[in-house]
Amino acid sequence: MEVFVSHSSKNTDFFNSLTSSLNEKNIKVWIFTEKVKPGDDMTQVVKKALNEVDYFIVVLSKDSVKSEFVNFELSATLINEASRGENLIIPILIEECEIPSSIKNRLYIDFRLNYDTAISQLVKFLHNKKKEVYQSIPDKFEITTYEEQIRKLKLAENNGTLTIFCGAGISIDAGIPTWSNLLKSLLRHIYTFDKKIEIENVDTKIADILQKQINVSPLIVAQYLKNLLGKDFLEKVREILYRDCNRESEAIAAIADLSRPEREGKPLKAIITFNFDNLLEEKLKNEKIKFKAIFKEGERHGEKEIPIYHPHGFLPRIGDLVSENEIVFSEDAYHTQFIDQFSWSNLVQLNHLNSTTCLFIGISLTDPNMRRLIDVSVRRRGSVEKIHFIVKKRYANKDLFDKPEFTKDDKI
Repeated sequence: MEVFVSHSSKNTDFFNSLTSSLNEKNIKVWIFTEKVKPGDDMTQVVKKALNEVDYFIVVLSKDSVKSEFVNFELSATLINEASRGENLIIPILIEECEIPSSIKNRLYIDFRLNYDTAISQLVKFLHNKKKEVYQSIPDKFEITTYEEQIRKLKLAENNGTLTIFCGAGISIDAGIPTWSNLLKSLLRHIYTFDKKIEIENVDTKIADILQKQINVSPLIVAQYLKNLLGKDFLEKVREILYRDCNRESEAIAAIADLSRPEREGKPLKAIITFNFDNLLEEKLKNEKIKFKAIFKEGERHGEKEIPIYHPHGFLPRIGDLVSENEIVFSEDAYHTQFIDQFSWSNLVQLNHLNSTTCLFIGISLTDPNMRRLIDVSVRRRGSVEKIHFIVKKRYANKDLFDKPEFTKDDKI
């Protein structure tokens, strides 16, 4: 058996002691100085080693968690775990430090009190424990794993310092189309009603048009559609947006419940939604919860109103559409928002990321602008306590790996 021990150079004494103890138990440790020759690409040699060793032991200390190379090795091994379908990482704690978020929920071996006891636990694990499937998911969600996070969210809610960021995931169950389906519907409208264009089986051809014929970014497709539709663009988008919207959304109902101020608590600080629709507003109105939809610069909300910000624009189900209802739909509009770091929408997001606890619901966090703003917020806050959370869908094994021929050698 061979293991890789990731550590800071400032923990070399501990590394040497650990290596000696493991060698005595017939456990080989991969040694950097023995493997890397002059002229070698160090990162490539390390990557190769990480792919070949049986386990990856990461020494957690104040110095190692700040080490760029340790973090590189840890990140590479996290990818290896997913690829190999096995648990490979064994954290060992040698002093109080901030454990990396990627392995925060993993059980570590504590070397702080008694070295001999800890080394016995480690050796026993290495010799006897069979590697568990990395993707295995318990049948029942263990709330105790997240007790501290939930406590922080409840505290922020009670203090009126909780901001909710919403994405498309909260509206889909109500019948709002996905981005892809919205584009397809707009294409279908153009090809159906433009007499100069004739296409058979238009419904079955749309995906082919998007993926093969146009073969460009969805934002460029959106720009193309916006130009073709001209002055009818916003009305047509709104029509398609609400065409099949006739169902309740559990996520929206849950957000409405959070928005209702309790007797001893305060209301939400704000809701920031990247959706064009007004389903949240409709639900809050029905629940008699005071709010203010804000989708342009200069708008203000009342003291007892929950502001609902629409950084990407706003298309309410009914009412006249004016120039202020412009939406971030196409490439040009998106680039404008991305480039202008001081736009009202970016400043609103940054302000809440910096000053409140944020809960992300129904949002993928793949938007480069959103990721940039989060990164700016983290850099401003420094290494203080993490206060933002995200709700993600939990998949069962059968959803992740539905191929019967799947083996540990398959790449994900």
